[in-house]
Amino acid sequence: MLTPAFLNTLTFFYPVGNTPAASLTQYLPPNAAADILLLGCGDVRNILFTSHIDGRRMDITCCDNQKAVIARNILLLSLIIDSEDGPNDYLWSIYYHMYIDKKALDLLRSQAQKLYELSASMDTWQQSKYGSSLSFCDCDTLADLKRMWEFYSMEQEGDEFKRRLESALSKAKALGSARGGDGMILTGFRSAIPAHYDALNDVDALYQHYWEHGNTEMDADIKATEKYPNPTFLALEDESIVHYGTDPLLGFHLAIAYTPLQPGNPLFNQIKNLPRLERVVMVARMEFREWMASYRKHIPNLRIRFFVGDAISLTHTLQHKRTTTSSTAHLYRDRYSFQRLELDGPDYSSSIAPLDFDVIDTSNLCDHLGSLVLLAATSPLLRNHASSVLHTEVIARHHQTDQEVLSHMLCGHVPTVSALLDLFPVEFWTNTSPLSVGEEGMLDEVTSRPSGKAASAKIPQMFFKTCWKRPLCRPQILESCSKPISIQFDASQLAKVLYQVYTYMFRDEDYAYKLANLNPENFHKSSLVWYNRAGFATFLRLVKTRVTCNWDTAMDDLMALIENRPNAPMGKQYFQELYMYLYIMGVFSSYVLRFWQDRHENNIILTAMQALSIPRITPSNEKWGDLRDWKNIPSVVCVALKIPRNKLAIFTDASRSQMGTPYVHCVLEGSGSQGYWQNLFPACQLAFGDIYTRGEPYGDSFEIEVVEDSASWDGTSALIAVFYAPAFCLTREPREAKIAFGIHSTPASTGQFVSKLGLSMNVYETTLQNTAAVYFTRHGPNQTHFPVVPGFSHPSSTKPVNAGVKTSLIAGVDQETGHIVTFTGRLDIMGDGHKVALQDGCEVQKLTVSPCEVSIRLGEKTPLVLSFPVFVEEKSQRVRIARKSCYIEVIAKVATASEWMNYPYSMYPVLLQQGIPSNWNLPYIELQRCPVVDVSQSTKLKWLDIHISMMMSARERVLNRKRELPRSFGEEVRLDLKASLCTLFIKIAGLKCEKHVVFGLNNSENGGVHILILASNLRINLADRTVVLDCAVLPLHDGLMPRLANLMAALVSHGMIMIKVNDAEMKLWKHVLPAYVERCRTWTHRGNCEYAKANAVPLSTENGEQCLCACGNGNFPPNFISGVPNWKTLAKHSVRAAISPVFWAPFADELYRPDISEYIPTTAGAGHGPPRKGCASCGRDKQEDGSDLLHCGRCKKVNYCSIKCQRADWGKHKPTCA
Repeated sequence: MLTPAFLNTLTFFYPVGNTPAASLTQYLPPNAAADILLLGCGDVRNILFTSHIDGRRMDITCCDNQKAVIARNILLLSLIIDSEDGPNDYLWSIYYHMYIDKKALDLLRSQAQKLYELSASMDTWQQSKYGSSLSFCDCDTLADLKRMWEFYSMEQEGDEFKRRLESALSKAKALGSARGGDGMILTGFRSAIPAHYDALNDVDALYQHYWEHGNTEMDADIKATEKYPNPTFLALEDESIVHYGTDPLLGFHLAIAYTPLQPGNPLFNQIKNLPRLERVVMVARMEFREWMASYRKHIPNLRIRFFVGDAISLTHTLQHKRTTTSSTAHLYRDRYSFQRLELDGPDYSSSIAPLDFDVIDTSNLCDHLGSLVLLAATSPLLRNHASSVLHTEVIARHHQTDQEVLSHMLCGHVPTVSALLDLFPVEFWTNTSPLSVGEEGMLDEVTSRPSGKAASAKIPQMFFKTCWKRPLCRPQILESCSKPISIQFDASQLAKVLYQVYTYMFRDEDYAYKLANLNPENFHKSSLVWYNRAGFATFLRLVKTRVTCNWDTAMDDLMALIENRPNAPMGKQYFQELYMYLYIMGVFSSYVLRFWQDRHENNIILTAMQALSIPRITPSNEKWGDLRDWKNIPSVVCVALKIPRNKLAIFTDASRSQMGTPYVHCVLEGSGSQGYWQNLFPACQLAFGDIYTRGEPYGDSFEIEVVEDSASWDGTSALIAVFYAPAFCLTREPREAKIAFGIHSTPASTGQFVSKLGLSMNVYETTLQNTAAVYFTRHGPNQTHFPVVPGFSHPSSTKPVNAGVKTSLIAGVDQETGHIVTFTGRLDIMGDGHKVALQDGCEVQKLTVSPCEVSIRLGEKTPLVLSFPVFVEEKSQRVRIARKSCYIEVIAKVATASEWMNYPYSMYPVLLQQGIPSNWNLPYIELQRCPVVDVSQSTKLKWLDIHISMMMSARERVLNRKRELPRSFGEEVRLDLKASLCTLFIKIAGLKCEKHVVFGLNNSENGGVHILILASNLRINLADRTVVLDCAVLPLHDGLMPRLANLMAALVSHGMIMIKVNDAEMKLWKHVLPAYVERCRTWTHRGNCEYAKANAVPLSTENGEQCLCACGNGNFPPNFISGVPNWKTLAKHSVRAAISPVFWAPFADELYRPDISEYIPTTAGAGHGPPRKGCASCGRDKQEDGSDLLHCGRCKKVNYCSIKCQRADWGKHKPTCA
């Protein structure tokens, strides 16, 4: 109900993921246990990959609304647990192949039968060998999965399974062709980053192979045996279709297939002699095998629980349980069911399961749900730790420019709304990202070419991953409390802020906006409905628990603004739903709802309009046979509407692929006897089934039960729509008023349904007196209360930020824009020591600690801290001192996304938590899990030059090329750092130059070499799809130089490369080095760590002074550095570091779109671009005897390794062979 309702006439099944596996724990300090929440979890790739590179103890809660996805996942994990001799290749086939051989099918069916038997009850499961590591959030999830496992275990009699799978795949192919054309499918390009240069020639061929054969096998004999339909690629519901983009290789890190690896790598011998296409598949299979082995090894440290259902419902239920211990928040498990979500699994009754989290990953749910509703639901579950992180992904493009992504997600001004959510979009403020976005620009360019086959593959995609953390702060406020510091607002200003969010949420109701954006792209966008008023109410509920103000006044002002909104007459039809959900969620009660029960008392005075809206109901002995018989009718009533099956013929008789999934609503409309009125209710719950009643109608005891029809659209049952409505709407005309179920008006739905349903687009309509179709109850089926949305909870006790001081945060709002433009941090001095010092006229000093934090020192007293939830402008800050009243205020302007330029040294902050350093936004990395690149084969590293160049955005490239252009100090120093990094990587790889391993950061005008960098290996960072330099760093300082002075000459003679830096860049290097070191440490900081003693990271950035602690000095693997003079001596003073490229973020900079003419991929017959390098049929680089490939004798553009391959490919190549 909290998200817009739509008809699920077409459901895509997502058996495997569509983005490369990511590390779930890469922002957490090493070794600490992690509680993780995965929403829209999809397949198990992220879990397996994370357990492979990180063996810490993890508790993972997985949520997906498709039971077949969860059933497949548990089937695989249980098979891994049972693999005592190690995982075998059958598991790859079972999990990724649409067609499998007989042995794999038998293994699958027997395992499914075992799981089916173990799922007889929760106790049976808990007592099994899987119960200690795999569990369930609720009994209904186990019941759903039991049905799936029973389905998997069924004997495949006749051709029924084959027919169903072929039908599903045929529909998927047709939909893929209709939506993406017949062009090349290049999404696998992402999985090959950073070694993507040659991948475009292969990813489409591999995709086409998979969809042609239903497997990834290249050997003809093996392919012939895989002819049995894999039941795990089917859902119980026939309308579920495997998504046309499904490709098992997308979830892996394919760069390894295009990278020369060191011969010592076990994978090297496996793939070195394989043809290229086979090599790519083998890389994925080997990686999968390694992941499974690591998962099995780490099972004692892993507990995974599963939930099948709606992510929004689950998050609110977790919040409610944390604050009240109740197992239900009176929400439904799924959009299309009346099962109440109740966390009755054993982990919740025993309090084993976490109710807040270190990591929350929402996958790409933002592409499917209103992202602001999603963030409002998840933010209260994120722990208030510096390392805690919430991830969102956006793949589908619903925005004009990349800079609009976050505005679209937050429905407005990024600093304002993120502050209300108590979330900090890291990439937005820092303009740094661990992921390269530049390759996304390349993919966009390739798929947007004006001619050729690649042009038809117009993928409206751009993969953006955003990291949300708690606002950057220092140790004083890193206590784990569930409620952030409140933001104080003037009521009218807060109303303006919330009104701007409202108008953005529902901007398609604004005629002026729609007329100003008439184009095909916006036509499509206007057909997507992201929010309903119930969702807006959930956001307001969160805000109410986040702010301090006169809330009722703010709501009065907000509702006045909404009611008088210009150019949006359609919005008035949703007012009753808005007022009702504000009331249900405890946000705001309108006069009518607040005093509904007292509406007939003489002391309640109603306006003329309200009196008309609330007709007097006079109880009498006679029965009216309608709502007038309900004594003490509540202010809000649940309405159930039964839509006859025959009325759904417009959907069931049509092609579901053409019908789409139209948004729907319920309607209440006057008969005309009291004037025309109409109210729309999009917040409705849908399910197929039949209704049974208990109790006397029109009374408190009346209830309905819906016996659901699992056949859904393929069954024969009626559709049941349930929604809440204000009683006064229903009692205006309790018999004659019309109730209807209709299609929401969008450009697409209007064009499709008006000719069939008329202008109203009502699928079914009747009157309130139709007792066979309309039912009124206090609450929804299986519910006893209204839905609960807790928001931020109030902690029982919160440690004050500053002892003896009351800290306040006051927002200043621009009345025109509704944006927060200033924050005032206020310190009310109450402790005697600070108060006396202030009143005695002590000096008050303000020091900028970070882009969102200042400290105030009163004389020699301990500094007081003021933190802001956003970056603030440094130059415009003002301090107000009231010595008599004993308070100090710092007024700061809210910064823009470009403010990072004024804080150049806050690129990778390292925070101290209880004296232990913790990276804030530079991910941790397990270097031993990163494959080593063989840099001796520099001719195979052309991709590295391209990848490193992606460090610069379009703006930075212009500045770098045209030195005469003005630039800020921050821009200049970051450009210099990127240039130095570029030199470092190019020289290490020996690209277009001699290979080097020793580097000195040389400030020739101020002290010479300050930092030594000694390279060990260049590695592929699989988690972030980039490269990383595994090296030793040695910062030189006055205390060390006398002992090392004689060694410097030997390093220079050895060929040390001097990287020229200036004072500003050297200072930046000293700020980022602690993060580069901390991210890869395998050692523990000592009790006497210099960081803890100085309470500072870095220790210093001054010339001659130490910048790093010495805790990790000398901790290197054996043979870490070879061939460097005096390495054993140098190692004692050096520390291991992982230096990676610094990429920009798309929210603050323009995407660089390179010339990709040489990248344009071709297949046999593509008809343009350079010839394909490998065999067009099998991908081999050479003929079997090692000689060069043959060319097509006609066009000379396509290569083959044999006549057999040429003949096999002729059907594809013939139409366009020149």
